[in-house]
Amino acid sequence: DEPGYQPSIIHSRPLSLWYTHPRKYSFAYFYGSTNRRMTRNYRIHRQYFLEEVAMNWKKVDLIGGKPFILEKIGHDGGSESDIESGQHGEQTQKRYNQMKTYSQSVFCPTLPGDSPPQKRFFDVILAGCIPVVLVFNTNTKAANHLNSDGGRNDSERYGDFGKGDSKHNHTSWFSADSNGYTVQDSYPWAKHSSTLPPDREIDYESFVVQIYGGVKNIKPTLEALMANQTEILRRQLELGKVAKYFTYGAGENAHKYEDAFSIMLESVIYSLNSGKDYSG
Repeated sequence: DEPGYQPSIIHSRPLSLWYTHPRKYSFAYFYGSTNRRMTRNYRIHRQYFLEEVAMNWKKVDLIGGKPFILEKIGHDGGSESDIESGQHGEQTQKRYNQMKTYSQSVFCPTLPGDSPPQKRFFDVILAGCIPVVLVFNTNTKAANHLNSDGGRNDSERYGDFGKGDSKHNHTSWFSADSNGYTVQDSYPWAKHSSTLPPDREIDYESFVVQIYGGVKNIKPTLEALMANQTEILRRQLELGKVAKYFTYGAGENAHKYEDAFSIMLESVIYSLNSGKDYSG
């Protein structure tokens, strides 16, 4: 309910502001304490990422010419530096505003949590930060286009900037389980979900950065994107078009602008008119 993220403010914001807003960090990632649960659930990928940074990012200060934020969140909501003396990007003070940091960053990794999707994914969108996700395939028969190591060849991964395959309904940003956590099942009003008229569904892949082959490919993918400002601009514009659908209006003009509530009503009406049954 912060004023800056109200639908009225988002609607009044020129679309160009989504890419002209100054962003001094290449990416921002905040994380909590590691614990035993990480080895038994989907959070394990967060630990993998931290291990990748510790092992292979020791001399990395910049990504695409910009510093980055990689910090641990303390119990009081402030940050606890978990990085060795400036080797891994610019540090912030003990207490900070995470949303402000997101708004100053180009990319924001949103690695798997306890369930799909997660609040952080929508927070970064509202801040104008491009989400970065890991890609899994939930159907082994659809994995033929993948290399044996689960990754893609360089031309596919970087030349096409990781455009995904969710049109085949196999792509997940949560897990490789076969229990149906696809993008269509997990994210509201996603393209091919049949929850809205096709021209109203949200094409998340038009702006989300998809990482194939695991956390080792986060850095090279972001470096490739940082070298292509035209592609970053395109993604920021696509993100700006849909951000209003992830916040709720409050106050006297709450019903004047499109927001999450209005698109939910639109989805219900579409379901009733089309005779679709989503109860199961």
